[in-house]
Amino acid sequence: MKHVNVWISSMLAGLFISISGCVYLGSGKTPVGAVLFAVGLFAICTRGMALFTGRVGYLVSRSDKANCIRELIVIWVGNLVACAAVGAVMCYAKPAYREMAIEVATLKLSQAPLQTFVLGVFCGVLMYLAVDHYRSWQGDLSRFAGILLAVPAFILAGFEHVVADMFFLSLGLTADTVAKTVIFLLICTLGNACGAWLLAGWDKLREK
Repeated sequence: MKHVNVWISSMLAGLFISISGCVYLGSGKTPVGAVLFAVGLFAICTRGMALFTGRVGYLVSRSDKANCIRELIVIWVGNLVACAAVGAVMCYAKPAYREMAIEVATLKLSQAPLQTFVLGVFCGVLMYLAVDHYRSWQGDLSRFAGILLAVPAFILAGFEHVVADMFFLSLGLTADTVAKTVIFLLICTLGNACGAWLLAGWDKLREK
């Protein structure tokens, strides 16, 4: 039953990140859209949904690492399935979004693998900061500061968030970009994880 709940939770998280992606595209990829992108992480944190970039950092502190890794795989796949599904729906419902997503995908897939990894690391740091601040900070309003600051920051900086990229790349997918998309997502996943582990490792070291 736990795995079913994690699967459903991960699908919902992918849905909300995709909705944020739609908001960003609908804004014309403006700074306002970058700020409003935070609605996805807001929903995920307040409803306890399973987002890969929000959970991977906690592998550092988990004692049951094997179970945690299996859970993270389920979450990653669930996020991907939801993002791909929303991308397919939006191809029909909002064709203009697909045109914008193709432009976004072309730019992302033209990056060198090391560029994608580095940009993923920086995003991973910010995502762990946002989620951990929400989890640990006291106060009804101040706990949301990490979300409201970190999410626009990673978008405006051009950092790579694997789940957001799952949506954009699914929406802009073509027959010629399938293999490149898979490789890109795997590299971005590693970058996001390393960034989160970097900050989580520092927190663990600081507590000793």
